[in-house]
Amino acid sequence: MKKQLFAALLLSGLTAVLTPMASAQMMPSMDLSWGVRAQAQYQQIGAYNARAVAMTYYNYMLRLRQMGYTGPSLPTGVTPESLQASIQRSQQAANAFMQSGAHSTDVRSNAAGNWDWAALRGCRPYYVNGGTFLDCTR
Repeated sequence: MKKQLFAALLLSGLTAVLTPMASAQMMPSMDLSWGVRAQAQYQQIGAYNARAVAMTYYNYMLRLRQMGYTGPSLPTGVTPESLQASIQRSQQAANAFMQSGAHSTDVRSNAAGNWDWAALRGCRPYYVNGGTFLDCTR
């Protein structure tokens, strides 16, 4: 009886001592507000740079006009075709990113979901015309 009482007291004492140590090692909550602030800052930097380039061109053309230049505006390199091509490339990059994410999700889902069929029921997946089918005829 004394041994059991001693063991219970020792166990409760160790629990009381070790519990604060374990809780002190817990991960702190993750503060991702820095990412939001950084994104807003990058947006401001981009807007500032775009405005600076536009103002540089505007002031250059203004000086030319003040010096007597009466011709058309000098080409900036931006045309409707180049703008459309830029938009299309941006859209293609976004589409490729979304497709890779969808593919990754499918692979992860199939790895977890097919375990039931393959391991427990003995079915094997096979692929025909981009579709996945199960062969359970073994």
